Amino acid sequence: MRKILLPLALVAVLATGTASFAATNSATTGAIKAIDVKAHTVTLGKTVYHFAKTVDLSAFKKGEKVTITAHLYKKTEVGVTIVAAAPAKPAPAKPAPKTTTKTTK
Repeated sequence: MRKILLPLALVAVLATGTASFAATNSATTGAIKAIDVKAHTVTLGKTVYHFAKTVDLSAFKKGEKVTITAHLYKKTEVGVTIVAAAPAKPAPAKPAPKTTTKTTK
């Protein structure tokens, strides 16, 4: 019985420790205030997001509305994904007025 308790206790301690280190991603939508393709950074409002070298930022322009998914690492916002934000839904179209046609003989 003692041989099984020590490994189970060790597994329980290790499992709870890794859950606390898991990064939680947050999504932010806004217009790009500044973009630096060489430094791989994008500024939304007052926050600067740093992206990996593999992320292609050349497709985005200043003023474009985007959604950035990122997480905090050592007081630095690390960008995970960047996509163009979905446009606002247009107002529903008004139905066409009903017209009646009369046929003559």
